[in-house]
Amino acid sequence: MMPVIAGALLAAAMLPARAETPPDSAPPATERGVKTVSPEVANAVDALKQGEPARAAAFLRTAAENGDPAAQALLGQLYADGNGVERDLFEAGRWLRAAAANGEPTGAYALATLTDDGTLTPPGMDPANREARDNEATRLYLAAANHGSVPGQIEIGLRYVRGIGTAQNLTEAARWFGEAADAGSPDAQFNLGALHASGALNDGTPDHATARTWFTRAAELGHADAQYNLGLIAAQGLGSPVDNAVAAKWFKRAADQGVADAQSGLAYLTYQGLGVRKDEAKAAELYAKAADQGHLVAQNRLARLYVMGRGVEADMAEAWKWHSLSTRAGFEDKELDARFAKHLTADDRATGDARAAQWLDGRAAR
Repeated sequence: MMPVIAGALLAAAMLPARAETPPDSAPPATERGVKTVSPEVANAVDALKQGEPARAAAFLRTAAENGDPAAQALLGQLYADGNGVERDLFEAGRWLRAAAANGEPTGAYALATLTDDGTLTPPGMDPANREARDNEATRLYLAAANHGSVPGQIEIGLRYVRGIGTAQNLTEAARWFGEAADAGSPDAQFNLGALHASGALNDGTPDHATARTWFTRAAELGHADAQYNLGLIAAQGLGSPVDNAVAAKWFKRAADQGVADAQSGLAYLTYQGLGVRKDEAKAAELYAKAADQGHLVAQNRLARLYVMGRGVEADMAEAWKWHSLSTRAGFEDKELDARFAKHLTADDRATGDARAAQWLDGRAAR
């Protein structure tokens, strides 16, 4: 059985905003579009690419003291990371605040993340006041977003969805996701798809056609969760006829990226021969990959395959291992319970229990 799309979307709908481009990759940009940076910032970026952060810091310090916002932002990040300079959160905060005040989006975004996670506390703020911290971080994310920071746009969208540091406002969330999506962010494109698929923007009625459009844009850029959700839309015929071949195509792309739900979904199609050639051994392999990630449905289906000897050699101990793991996590299968009660030997139970314990130990160590 396939999971319903609503649950899948709500479980993974809103991805955390990714950090701004690291300082050793490219210089900050201070406004929408491309900005020509100062020679000092360009030299600093070159030094970082050459693995010389101390030299980069020297280039940046003079420019930062002369009021260059991009230099201030990058220097603040170096101090926060202890990269090329001794880590100094006071200096980090000083330079990032200067950059943010001067309209530099990378400075505002970096300052927001460091405020949000408690690394930096604004002057005069009680460090234990979570509400004040949320409000300040939201203000900074909004400043970054307004100056064109794509991660800032995603984060402020998330905050409007969750009502963190501001009142919940899904229309504003969609607007900011749209800004980032139009700039080419697959995370934002996925988030827009999730909002439309959940019905959050249409009085609770899902808009699968619009969701599919956004998921497709994100999926084509390699977004694994978007690929998985496109597979679900096709497999369940949401807003269009069921198309198992399309479902299998998108499940495979997501499965190849390690998405357990997609591995389990593709295993089901492969076992049944829906949209792909029927191959029980391949289905068992896919269920095993998902099961090893803790996917309860996959663990249950793999247990059944070991009981029946379908796609794998029959092995009641291995079947018990996966059945016991799924049931102790809350999955129910009364039919399989009855089969084990009647046919499981004491030796197979003991072997299966030992294998399950070994799997749990390995998982805890990951």
